[in-house]
Amino acid sequence: MANELNPEEIPALWCRMWNEDASLAHRLLTADGRQWSGVKPGLDPLVGPADAEAFIAKYQRDVGNLFVPRTVVIDGTERLAFTWDVTRRDGVVITGADLCVLSGGKVARNWTIPSPDGQSALPDGPGEGSLDREELRVLAKDAHPWHGELVLDPVRQTIAGTWSDGSRGGLAVMVVVDGRVDREWVVPGTRPLP
Repeated sequence: MANELNPEEIPALWCRMWNEDASLAHRLLTADGRQWSGVKPGLDPLVGPADAEAFIAKYQRDVGNLFVPRTVVIDGTERLAFTWDVTRRDGVVITGADLCVLSGGKVARNWTIPSPDGQSALPDGPGEGSLDREELRVLAKDAHPWHGELVLDPVRQTIAGTWSDGSRGGLAVMVVVDGRVDREWVVPGTRPLP
């Protein structure tokens, strides 16, 4: 389809949608696209791009945070995840993460969580090595109590997923170097996963 986005375009466009152009929701979200925040229920009732556009436009006026994507994990055309930094109006910078399930080149489901620990000093970028999808899955298997499918990116040697400890959900993004996890962002929420 001509309107399908390349998954590599989505993190930058997603941040731009939250930063300045809420109308991008119509390009980025499926008609039944849903979002979930790990810290507040405001996104829970939203369904589709029109709801998202209205919510995000109000967010831009009231909150005005600026997002920049960092480390990206792309699993074909089905899933992607990325870490990001957000700069608040008061100048404080916080790192967080998003995970998206895609359908037809658009976001059908999104999970987002800001870190309670502020800005991460971990370096961005892909890993190094040659682990295939199954080897990445095995490496990550026991790292967290995973909830749902992992996002596995053999090209970037990165892994991401949602996890749940039973009372709250979270996101994790891992970068692999030479067959081992070299660095990891673990972003806990304060709410259970849906």
